[in-house]
Amino acid sequence: MTHSASQRRLIAFALITLFAVPAAWSVGQVSGKYLGNGKEAKLAHAVIVPHDPWEGETTYTVVLSEKDPAGIKKPDFDATFGKLGDALVVAITRKGDIIGTEVCHQSLKRAGFSSTGTLLVENFKLADGQMSGRFFTKGQKTFFDDSWEIDLTFKGKLP
Repeated sequence: MTHSASQRRLIAFALITLFAVPAAWSVGQVSGKYLGNGKEAKLAHAVIVPHDPWEGETTYTVVLSEKDPAGIKKPDFDATFGKLGDALVVAITRKGDIIGTEVCHQSLKRAGFSSTGTLLVENFKLADGQMSGRFFTKGQKTFFDDSWEIDLTFKGKLP
């Protein structure tokens, strides 16, 4: 079957439009405490996006942010670089193992740093197409001359 030049342009436009439209993430809920150098962050949005598998296991990235990530193609990337205001980005396996943390509190001199082993999770659940749980630190943590502390609960729709 051959297509006319105008049909080919229409098909090309449709494909470009389909793949160029930013993802519409389903925004969940987040509440609790997120301090950076003693300043409280007002996180209001929770989104869960796919992450590359970790050791063969399904893995997700949880993005908790101040600004709405609606219409953003890669909220985890934008959060790390401060485009979503204060944020916390956590890579977590289906079993509930944290494999990466990006602390993106804008009151920190080194916002967007990676941390391992300092963030804990409890009450982690995957059910009915949702993920929920509590991310927390055992008290205040430091990174060079910055201090931070987390005690957040979240709930979001799985991608």
